[in-house]
Amino acid sequence: MAYNSHPRGGGPAGAPAGAMSFQAMLQRSMQEQAQPEPVVEAPSNPPQSIGYGGVYSATPPPQQFAPPVLGGAREAPQPILPVDLPPQAFLTSSMLLDMVDKKVDVLLRDEKEYIGILRSYDQFANLVLTECSERIAARNPEASDDPTIPKWLIADVKLPGLMTVRGENVTICATVDLDREDEPKGVKISSEKEVRELAAQQRAEKKQVDLRKAKALKEAGIEPGFGMQG
Repeated sequence: MAYNSHPRGGGPAGAPAGAMSFQAMLQRSMQEQAQPEPVVEAPSNPPQSIGYGGVYSATPPPQQFAPPVLGGAREAPQPILPVDLPPQAFLTSSMLLDMVDKKVDVLLRDEKEYIGILRSYDQFANLVLTECSERIAARNPEASDDPTIPKWLIADVKLPGLMTVRGENVTICATVDLDREDEPKGVKISSEKEVRELAAQQRAEKKQVDLRKAKALKEAGIEPGFGMQG
């Protein structure tokens, strides 16, 4: 009996068919890995953002305010403060700017009153007055419910030189109406001596009333208020 020396599969002599097929597949896989993958070149211009049309990468146009059109869009917002304001407008005492070189009436915390022309001021509202007068006032002892009888007696005492008023002592500072200052309502112009005597008498009476009030408050266990001594 004769045997075929070459087995099926066409492999070399003595090599099994299964081993031959495995070696062939291994060589084929190594040849495929050794081949380089094709390189894809990047595009010269990068694509814009998907779905936004390049909104985020585009440069915003310069803002130009168009003149208002009837029935159109809103007008451009106006600046709150103009840029050409003087430096005095940014001070805390800028309200005094319109009172310079005008006649003013200044009332202090100790109830003293001065009338003069405001010449200058600073950021602390310290005032400089010229042609200044001190106005002394006292309640009219003849005053009653009759509106024709004035309730106050006043006298203006002329002060020489320049008057400087500390800003922290000012309670009220207002301009004087030059057309009505000669005939003020509710007051009567009297002599300086009479008004001073009445004012001193009324201050003494007020002091006695405050002392009695302070004593009553202390007896009740309450501390007296400002100006009360006892």
